Amino acid sequence: MMNFTTKTMKRPNTSVEGKNVLVGDMLVNRLIPAVSIANIGPFLLLDHGYPISYKKDTPFSSDLNEHPHRGLVAFTYVIKGEVEHFDSLGNHEIVAEGGAHWLSAGRGVIHGERVSARLVRSGGTLHVIQCWTNIPAAHKSDLPKYKALNADAFPNAPLPNHGGVIYFLLGKCGVNQSPIESLSQAFLYRVTLNAKSKFRISAGEEMNCAIFVPDDPIIVNGDLIGKSQLLILENSNEAIVLRNPGILNADAFILGGPEPPEPLVVQGPFVMNSREEIAGAYRDFFAGEYGTIPPIYKSR
Repeated sequence: MMNFTTKTMKRPNTSVEGKNVLVGDMLVNRLIPAVSIANIGPFLLLDHGYPISYKKDTPFSSDLNEHPHRGLVAFTYVIKGEVEHFDSLGNHEIVAEGGAHWLSAGRGVIHGERVSARLVRSGGTLHVIQCWTNIPAAHKSDLPKYKALNADAFPNAPLPNHGGVIYFLLGKCGVNQSPIESLSQAFLYRVTLNAKSKFRISAGEEMNCAIFVPDDPIIVNGDLIGKSQLLILENSNEAIVLRNPGILNADAFILGGPEPPEPLVVQGPFVMNSREEIAGAYRDFFAGEYGTIPPIYKSR
């Protein structure tokens, strides 16, 4: 159970290793929030689902890990494998490598996610990240919305000097813009660097920014970051330089955005602007106002 209030602060560059938590039956590394940081701009949670390998014909668990949300956007990005999504709006979708589930909870919704039965039975690896971003106060009562996005839905651009490729998952960068609306101005880019390559990108002034490296190490402005680590950058418009010292491709995720302009209270699966609103979110959930996931999904 998370319970904290965000506040604005200026931060030096800090490396965060995170801590292990169970999300349903999946072990993840929780990097945001951490002891040293409650949020990165509008990002209130970042979970890294460690790679899990399934042998062919592994028994499949149909548990949905269903739970409610209100006042936040949940974004699940599939680095490798397949993830199945269900919600009380009646949506049921599977996305594979390079795709994502986007859920804007608005006034309240129930959803669940799990590795796809097809991946478990055929064998393969699951590797994901999930983040939560804030919904501004003026939109916390909006109707919930969901989108499934395949890998080809996200615009991308080649890096200079055959350095690799950048994918625009959330937000805008130059002429490139994610197909997903971001009321909080959150941005999230995936940078895949070729071996022995580097990439330079400008950081937005007054933007909170961090770099997450899921696997093989990358050097970020001189700091070596890797194996499920997050580097929190100082608020500035200093350029970010990423360099891959290895002989295989390596990934980094650049995330951030402006500090929320209002007080936030995060408790459990809800993000609201006061403790009274948190109490209301729980009250409406227990009253059944978020709906239910169709029972047919629970037996598949």
